[in-house]
Amino acid sequence: MQLQLNSSAFLADHWQKKPLLIRNGFAQFADLIEPELLAGLAMEEAVDARIIRQVGEQWDVEHGPFEDYERFGESDWTLLVQAVNEWFPEVQELLSAFRFLPDWRVDDIMVSFATENGGVGAHLDQYDVFIIQGGGRRHWRVGERSANLAEYCPHPDLKQLKDSQFDAVIDAVLEPGDVLYIPAGCPHHGIALEPSINYSVGFRAPNSAEWMAQIADQFLASELPFPRYQDPQLNAQTPSYQLQETELEQVRNLLVQQLQTPEGADAIARVMSQSKRPLAGAEDTLSVTELLSYAATDMLIGRTPGARIVRSPNGELYANGEALPALSADAAKQLLELRGEQLLATQSDLLADSQACECLVDLIQQGVLYLVREISEENDS
Repeated sequence: MQLQLNSSAFLADHWQKKPLLIRNGFAQFADLIEPELLAGLAMEEAVDARIIRQVGEQWDVEHGPFEDYERFGESDWTLLVQAVNEWFPEVQELLSAFRFLPDWRVDDIMVSFATENGGVGAHLDQYDVFIIQGGGRRHWRVGERSANLAEYCPHPDLKQLKDSQFDAVIDAVLEPGDVLYIPAGCPHHGIALEPSINYSVGFRAPNSAEWMAQIADQFLASELPFPRYQDPQLNAQTPSYQLQETELEQVRNLLVQQLQTPEGADAIARVMSQSKRPLAGAEDTLSVTELLSYAATDMLIGRTPGARIVRSPNGELYANGEALPALSADAAKQLLELRGEQLLATQSDLLADSQACECLVDLIQQGVLYLVREISEENDS
């Protein structure tokens, strides 16, 4: 997957600043999943899927799993399926085109299938998104951020703009392979001109409350002896019901100072390395000896879609909310750059280090990495 984009210029001029339409961003783009397979995936219990449709002036939202689609008719509805990259390797490969952006920011790839005139209404997203047009065509209008945009809920599970007639800086019909970048907070509205598929690569941006809650969870789990609130300079003349500005400042300082400690940096890195959804651990136990024996076979190793492995500024590695043991520079680099499925035998820097082997085993048991045997074309036919 190669995105036709000058990444440096994009980051300087557009990232989180203004929308961009990239015509033919993916040359000769072919759909990565057929509508029938997407519809089948939305029938699975473990999959987050919904159908949004407009009936006259009314909007309706139904959540999966779905049993059939005939009752929805031939127009005016859209099927949206979250995290399709975690189920289809071909969709996961689409992320390789966006490696110029931080790994930890990647949320997932949502795939939507819209019938003619299908859409979800004019709305705002609180995350950055690249929308890749697959088969079919959709008409998109995109505006810039504005403080005058008001939202409302035409359905309890749907938020839209009250006035869909925002000023558009992009007003275009997307053809297969076209890419639309929409920064967080920019109004946009897409309508399918015919049955079509879109691939939305979203980038998460947790709000301050989410950060505080997740970091607090890390602090509580660590059982470290954190400093407590102190107020040795109390004034006897202050009514007991009165909060003092000095008290509020003391609490703020206590929290900020804790975040500025090495323990605070560690907690933040752990949160950044967490997957959006819990990872399914390996069903069978694995030993280092078994792992090394597999290296003499055609066994493949890969990173589970949705799993994150990151490196902090001081070189420490984190995955699945946990700190990893210290590895050699070569082994760490090989682990961080492990993309897709690769022959286990080619991971020489990892296999040559006993501590790195133990780390691999642990990551496989957690579900961050996985092992799979390569299927030859002869056996697959």
